[in-house]
Amino acid sequence: MLTPEIEKKIEALRASVTSRLGEFRANHVLSTEGEAARIASVYLPDDEEKVRISALLHDITKEYTKEQQLAVFADFGVQVDAVMRMSPKVFHAHTAALLIPREYPEFADPAVLSAVDKHTTGSADMSLMDCIIYLADYIEPTRKFEDCKKLRAYFWDGIHAGNTEAENLTHLYRTMVLSFDLTMGNLIDEGCVIAPDTVAARNAFLVKLAVGGTEEKNGNGTEQS
Repeated sequence: MLTPEIEKKIEALRASVTSRLGEFRANHVLSTEGEAARIASVYLPDDEEKVRISALLHDITKEYTKEQQLAVFADFGVQVDAVMRMSPKVFHAHTAALLIPREYPEFADPAVLSAVDKHTTGSADMSLMDCIIYLADYIEPTRKFEDCKKLRAYFWDGIHAGNTEAENLTHLYRTMVLSFDLTMGNLIDEGCVIAPDTVAARNAFLVKLAVGGTEEKNGNGTEQS
């Protein structure tokens, strides 16, 4: 449970962030915060403060133009390769993480920066907090896309009071894989590049799920002989 002092600090951040965003984006951010806190109650109940802060900060540069995003990268000396340049929708996650220490230094915790940076593409080394922010951004209730609704139902339908910690963790990993499958499928259908971090993230969660298993599968899903 958050102390009154922490709640006051988060409320000030909430007001600051929403004041810089349009109504649609602000509503999404607030909904992501609520969804992230709900997911964290299952996986990281003692880290609600950082979870809420990460959720509030995850889209602070979402409304920047492509040119403004590239200017942030240039300002911080970040090289934008050809694949990334073809994926402007992922820019904001990285630029937000870059700007937080400058614009919100009191919230520039490494765990917060990591969660913000990875909330769009994922990565091979995602922490539980990274997963929570990534997933909350994807499934928060204002999202009306069919894939978002599908993933939301899949995730919450698998969370039950009687689940063990291990069962909940396995379910989270499966949800993450499904999210990457949905995202990559859409990108392929649209003829878009896929961020290498997304491919690496999907592979990493498949490996996590396979650890301890008795069957080994090859790339096309059939059992190895």
